[in-house]
Amino acid sequence: MTKRALMIQVARLLPLLAAVLLPGCALFEEGAGLSNFRTVIVDAGHGGYDNGAKAVKGLPEKMLTLDMARRVKPLLEARGYRVVMTRTTDVFIPLGGRTGISNAHPDAAFVSIHFNSSPRRAANGVETYYYNPRSAPLASNILREIATCYGSHSRGVKFARYYVLHHNQRPATLLELGFVSNAKENSSLQNPRVRQLLAEKIAAGIARGHGGRAPVTGS
Repeated sequence: MTKRALMIQVARLLPLLAAVLLPGCALFEEGAGLSNFRTVIVDAGHGGYDNGAKAVKGLPEKMLTLDMARRVKPLLEARGYRVVMTRTTDVFIPLGGRTGISNAHPDAAFVSIHFNSSPRRAANGVETYYYNPRSAPLASNILREIATCYGSHSRGVKFARYYVLHHNQRPATLLELGFVSNAKENSSLQNPRVRQLLAEKIAAGIARGHGGRAPVTGS
């Protein structure tokens, strides 16, 4: 194993172990970690000319992500968070613009919403991603909530160098909420009631490290 491969493996394993042993706890210094964010950047993936994944039937990924972001926003606000959307309509926002919004808010966490696709039509399940180890607990908390909420299953918390994670200075996670290329899963995801349930679980996962509500200023 090369030194680089070893470092990547360590980066994958240590934060996940910490998330298991210390769920919901602050793992990093004040101003940089899970314990103190009061703003959530909700990023609806794709948009405009970028349709994202094509569903077996129904809305494409870009519209599903926008719908999910719109559902998550009031749920987080009800828990005391300030919410900033990277887009509120069907427009394309460059990746640098998305991370720029996040990096402009020092008290923020970033949650990017996506749906999955695969040439293998049987592929299914939900998963969350992180790049910086300090973001692993956030990804883990959300996955715990969404893993089986509509009959799907967990594909795990995974390390990835996605642009919106790699270039983000804030705790950041990317969610894959199921496969729209899978007929059964897509049928569920096209149902507004299922998306509302997913939104509730995402909000609960984001707030899990704070005991269910945004931390009070000065805490």
